[in-house]
Amino acid sequence: MKKTAFSAVLLALLLAGCGGVYKPFELMDDRAQVKPGTLAVIAGDTSEPTPLIAQALTKQLKDRSTFRVLSQDEVARRLGKYPVLIKRTDPENEDRPVWYAKGEKAKIDALQEKIKADYLFIVWTGRLNKVVTQSSQGGSSVSYEVGVVGNVIEYPKTRTVGYSNFGRRRSQTCCLFGKSEGEDINELLKDAGTVMADEFISATKSERPGK
Repeated sequence: MKKTAFSAVLLALLLAGCGGVYKPFELMDDRAQVKPGTLAVIAGDTSEPTPLIAQALTKQLKDRSTFRVLSQDEVARRLGKYPVLIKRTDPENEDRPVWYAKGEKAKIDALQEKIKADYLFIVWTGRLNKVVTQSSQGGSSVSYEVGVVGNVIEYPKTRTVGYSNFGRRRSQTCCLFGKSEGEDINELLKDAGTVMADEFISATKSERPGK
């Protein structure tokens, strides 16, 4: 994989709000049936945003879906070393992207052997970007951006049944008003996890009654 090529993909994701790709979750096949079972969200890289998005996605799916979702603490306990590093690649099919490199499939299967989940939802991010925009009046505004990609793999069939491919942006709270920059960033990452959960629950028809 060429790192520059993947960086270009992530850059495109950050422009999602301006006509780029925006798919927080989609099934590979609209006719596919994903039956509720045990699910584990996996942070597939060690960049700072990834575990935070994985945590937010886990919480939302645990609270709102009919899947039996492992906590991030339980995932870490079963794996021993976490987050994990799963190499990404440019997808052969951009309409139905598989983000993990072909040589990583054996590693992913080994993770599943330890986790014992019916589904693995692997998440990767690019680095968090801080964007300062200058106005014609001489002022400036700040926003934060992150690109997110992911795949859901079903076991024991070991088939990739879904994907994520989108970007999120959040403007900095005006003058912060007692809030820190970190709080704005945390809200951005929680929001990314929430919209992924929204689309996953909708696509899999797994909303918990009363939620």
